[in-house]
Amino acid sequence: MSVITPSTLETKRLMIRQFTQEDFDKVISFTKDLTSISFNRLFKTIIDSYQSQEKAISYAFILKSTGVFLGFYGLIALEDNMPMECYYFLRPEYWGNGYAIESLRKIFEYAFSELKLDKIVAYIDQGNTRGWKVAERSGMKYMGNILRKDTNLKRRNSMFFLIEKNDYCNQFQI
Repeated sequence: MSVITPSTLETKRLMIRQFTQEDFDKVISFTKDLTSISFNRLFKTIIDSYQSQEKAISYAFILKSTGVFLGFYGLIALEDNMPMECYYFLRPEYWGNGYAIESLRKIFEYAFSELKLDKIVAYIDQGNTRGWKVAERSGMKYMGNILRKDTNLKRRNSMFFLIEKNDYCNQFQI
């Protein structure tokens, strides 16, 4: 899927924009302790997408009131003919304020209205309680556990979440 994405999106509290070179150090500073294979795979896929027809949609989100870099999120097509997968990372000191939920709802709105997607999925490690709560509070439904292979071909149990366009529109009166 080749798409043109807007340079910015906005919510009441957030400025959601494309990454800049200045964001690099900010991302590295709060992800340096993450050794997650899925995190490494995500960044490889984002970088590779710049050279291909496949598009990863990735945004930084900034708190409007202070200009502070809070985190990043987006959508990525991991396999042909599959729904796009959403991902999100929020700096821990900002957990519990609803920023991840607010940003995800905005990208869902954009994906369903502008990109004409029918559904979006998320795979979340079972131990990531905050991650699956964000998915649910953003309107996604828990569909069960799924055994997935990571980049080292190890099997990992992940929670599978889904949101369909009709469900999103009904929940949020879009």
